[in-house]
Amino acid sequence: MTTGQPATTAPALTVPGFGANLYRQLRDRAVIESAVVAVVLIGVSYVIALAAGWVQTLNWLEVFAVVTSFSCTYLCVKQRRLNYPIGAISTAAYAVLFWQQELVASALLNAYLTPALVYGWFRWRADEQTRPVGFVALRWWPAYIAVTALAYFGASALVKALGGQMAPTDAAILIGTMLAQFLLDNKRIETWAVWAVVNVAAIYTYFEAGLPLAGFQYVFFLGNTLYGAYSWRQSMAARRAKVTA
Repeated sequence: MTTGQPATTAPALTVPGFGANLYRQLRDRAVIESAVVAVVLIGVSYVIALAAGWVQTLNWLEVFAVVTSFSCTYLCVKQRRLNYPIGAISTAAYAVLFWQQELVASALLNAYLTPALVYGWFRWRADEQTRPVGFVALRWWPAYIAVTALAYFGASALVKALGGQMAPTDAAILIGTMLAQFLLDNKRIETWAVWAVVNVAAIYTYFEAGLPLAGFQYVFFLGNTLYGAYSWRQSMAARRAKVTA
């Protein structure tokens, strides 16, 4: 039976403002790839750790922290701004994990990084207008070193106040991560060299602390520093070619 009224269709679902932007970013191919890479790498890490006898049971907090960290790191290489909220979730999880393992310096470092990532979110800008990759100008190195030193001395004082101890590798991870993250937030290619040093220290520290999945993660991260540096150099070359064309 017809009524003579024109057929109507349901209105398309629209998500205004921030929600629409987030939805668009989640559908980005790089974001999907980051999730796949994270799941594959955590699976490989667990299989190797199980075969080597490093783990008998899974620490699900460690698994969650490692998976989100893998995803965040992949998105950093691909220059996707979404790495920042994912990174904040990961560092918050790591802060709790390391506190449980009595790694006070590492716990405080990740607790510091969680809100500090807000700075990077604004510095990178939206993906469509993202900050270009570049080198650190010589005149800016004193500023990077000064900010890192202030953050380090503040963090080390807090570690001592909480009754923690800072081994040489803890200090290397703390100083290196703060400097590397500051460079990353400003899209300076030197970040990958600093991350390489941090990764070497972290591999030793976290295996010794009985966190094999976290330690093995940094083996992948060490290799990723080469890929990250290569990818960012390609980005710089493409931008120069576009400017001179």
